[in-house]
Amino acid sequence: MSQLRARLFPYLLVGPYLAVFAVFIGYPIVRAIYISFHDWGIFGPNGFVGLGNYASLFADARFWSSLLTTTQFALIFVPMIMVVSVVLAVLLHRTLPGIGLFRTAFFLPLVVNVAVASIAFKWLFEPQAGTINQVLRLLRLPDQTWLAEPGWALIAIALIALWGSVGFMVIILLAGLENIPDDLYEAAELDGSTPIQNFFFITLPLLKPIMLIVMVLSLIQAFQVFGEVLIMTQGGPFGSTEVLTMLLYEEGFRNFAIGRAAAIGVIITIIIAALSLVQFRFFRQR
Repeated sequence: MSQLRARLFPYLLVGPYLAVFAVFIGYPIVRAIYISFHDWGIFGPNGFVGLGNYASLFADARFWSSLLTTTQFALIFVPMIMVVSVVLAVLLHRTLPGIGLFRTAFFLPLVVNVAVASIAFKWLFEPQAGTINQVLRLLRLPDQTWLAEPGWALIAIALIALWGSVGFMVIILLAGLENIPDDLYEAAELDGSTPIQNFFFITLPLLKPIMLIVMVLSLIQAFQVFGEVLIMTQGGPFGSTEVLTMLLYEEGFRNFAIGRAAAIGVIITIIIAALSLVQFRFFRQR
C-alpha cells in the first residue's frame, strides 16, 4: 500500500496543473484546430473545408506581408530586450543603498495596462505636441512623424513593448545572477580579471540557461504583439505594422471569417513552437 501511495504521489502533485492546462490551454488549442478546418461564420460552421483555410491564406499576399512584418518586429524586439534586460540586471545586481527602489521602478511598467501605456506613448510620439519632438526641437534636430512613417512605426511599437516587459525579464535574470557563486568573481579578481572580463567570461556563460528562457519568452511576445499595434497604428501606415495578430483580428472580428482567423492562430502557434524548439536545440548543443 505504501508503494502504491509513493507511485501515485507525483501524479497527485501534477494533477491540478494538468487539469488547469487541459481546460485553459489544451482545449482552446484543440478547438482552434477544429474550427480552422471549417468554413466557420458568425453563426457557426457552414461546412468542412479541410485545409482550405490554410490554402487560401498561403495564396493571400496580405498573409505573407503580415508574416514578414511580424518577423521584422521579432528581429527588432528580441535582440533589443535581450541586451537591455541583461545590462539592467547586471547593474541592479548590487548591494547598494536604495537598490530595491530601482528594482521596483523597472518592474512597475509590467502592471500598467497595455492600452493605457499605448495611449500614453501615442501622445509622446505625437508630431506637434509630443514630448519627444519637443526634446528634438530643443536639440535643434528635425521633427519626426514617428507613427506615420513605415520605417519608424515598427521601431516605436518595439520600444513600447520593451518598456512594458523589460522589468519582468530583469526579474528572471536577477534570479539567475543570484545563483552564480561569488567565489568565482573573487578568484577571478585575484588573477587580475577586470569587471568587463568577469561579465563576458563568467556572467554570460553561466547565465545562458536563463537567457534562453528570456529569449523564448521574448519571441513568444513578439509573435503575439497586438494591443500596441491596434491602439497606435491599426496596422498602418500603408500596412507596415500589420502583424499576424492584426490580420487575425481583421478576419475574425471584422470579416467574421472565424475559420481563417483560427487558421492564423494555429500557424502562429506552430511558428512559435518551431522557433522555440530550434533555440532549445541550439543552446543545448552549445
